[in-house]
Amino acid sequence: MLRLQGINAIIALIAVFALLHLAFVPDAHTFRTTISTLLGGIAFLLMTCSVILATRLEVFEEMFGGLDRMYQVHRVAGTFTAVFALVHFFFIPKELPAGVDPVANSTFPSAQIGMAAMVLLVIGLFVALNRKISYSRWRNPHKVMALVYILVIGHFMNAPGIFFERFSASGILLILATLVGTVALIYTAFGMNKRTAQHYTIEAVNALERATEVVLKPVGDMLKFKPGQFAFVEIQGKGWSEPHPFTISSAPGEDRLRFTMKVLGDWTRKVREELQPGGEVIVRGPYGRFDASKAESKKQVWIAGGIGLTPFLSKLRAMDADDDRDIHFAYAARNKEEAIFLEELQAIAAERDNLTLYYFFSEDGDFARVDAAKERLPGALTDYEYLICGPKPMVEGLMKDLKKEGVKRKAMHVEAFEFR
Repeated sequence: MLRLQGINAIIALIAVFALLHLAFVPDAHTFRTTISTLLGGIAFLLMTCSVILATRLEVFEEMFGGLDRMYQVHRVAGTFTAVFALVHFFFIPKELPAGVDPVANSTFPSAQIGMAAMVLLVIGLFVALNRKISYSRWRNPHKVMALVYILVIGHFMNAPGIFFERFSASGILLILATLVGTVALIYTAFGMNKRTAQHYTIEAVNALERATEVVLKPVGDMLKFKPGQFAFVEIQGKGWSEPHPFTISSAPGEDRLRFTMKVLGDWTRKVREELQPGGEVIVRGPYGRFDASKAESKKQVWIAGGIGLTPFLSKLRAMDADDDRDIHFAYAARNKEEAIFLEELQAIAAERDNLTLYYFFSEDGDFARVDAAKERLPGALTDYEYLICGPKPMVEGLMKDLKKEGVKRKAMHVEAFEFR
């Protein structure tokens, strides 16, 4: 669930800048100049926040509720950056204010740099929000945002003093943000991959129904993670350069790392058809806060749709024998053949008194819906906390219907597994 701590921090940063900017307005400022520079400063601070969130640092996961939530905020902040930048552009006076040296301004063309940054920003935002563009084609063009950030810094640092007073209160805040953002950008580009990379070799590639299980053997230390977390998997070799996020389906105590990948596109199909044991893989993580142990109630309903089973599989494999939670687990798939690991789930449920397993096959007209939960669960729906992972329409539909039944939002925990 998205935590407000991180959102409030961003709002507070924008509010402090706005107060400082409006409280100490230079005498030479017109109303239009004040509003234009205010909007430009807010756009830059939002972009800086996006750059900082791209570092994937654990402290920000705590503030926002997981890397999946951080990327949601990263995307929204990027969108509002473009909006504020566009309005800033239309508010800028079209002629140089009195006192600005035209020669110096042409030597360091702030306006032209800003225009280039804005054009690249709008194009980059269009590519990022266009779901028809595949992840592999989106990833490299998105790196242009680093150049945009550098251009934006050049834009306001070279702006005439009437637009950017370096030693005003709001100007100092922007300079501090520039320093922090630049460090974050350098870390993301050069330091993050080295710090987080762990090396594995491929031990087995197991074909399942519409999915593939990849088993990895550690070269050095085993990745330390909690059930429900995910990691970025980067297969080494020609044609495998781009990393992809997948939930870890093995338990933390195992000596092998397992990922179960649904065959959805070209990359996952290539994994199924071409990946061979012995290859090298880099794993970066773990990430995510989809943690059942943090639920306040011991009465829990777990709902998995399709490949959304994987975080629950890790939780079940790691469950202690003396676990005292009352867990009702609903597993939804198209049919019995596509219900991967169903036999293992049935075996686990048979061994544990605290786990009740339900499965729903849509081809038989049986769906994991709230009305089915009302029929099967002992007690009221509001007595339970819900952990849900699966296709977006299923998750949104369940949350909407649970809310209608009086279940509070804080009792619903979902994995927002989207990074675009």
